[in-house]
Amino acid sequence: MLGFDEYIVNLLAALVHLRVFTTIFSDDCPITDGHRFIMKVSDRVPHLEYVSMYHLKLYYKRVGRELVICDRTEFPLFG
Repeated sequence: MLGFDEYIVNLLAALVHLRVFTTIFSDDCPITDGHRFIMKVSDRVPHLEYVSMYHLKLYYKRVGRELVICDRTEFPLFG
């Protein structure tokens, strides 16, 4: 059985036209380590240009082949 984060990564890999992905959870976030989750997304979902976990204040953008930390103003939903 897949964990929640594996399920999301597999779903994102299948959505090849998706360029921006953000999550917003309240208190019950099933993803315990946001940085590790985003690095897994970076490795397995190369078509994503921006990823954020809004509730953890984590914003990443793709530079070359990697997702790197950016701030909220660089993220397209807030800029």
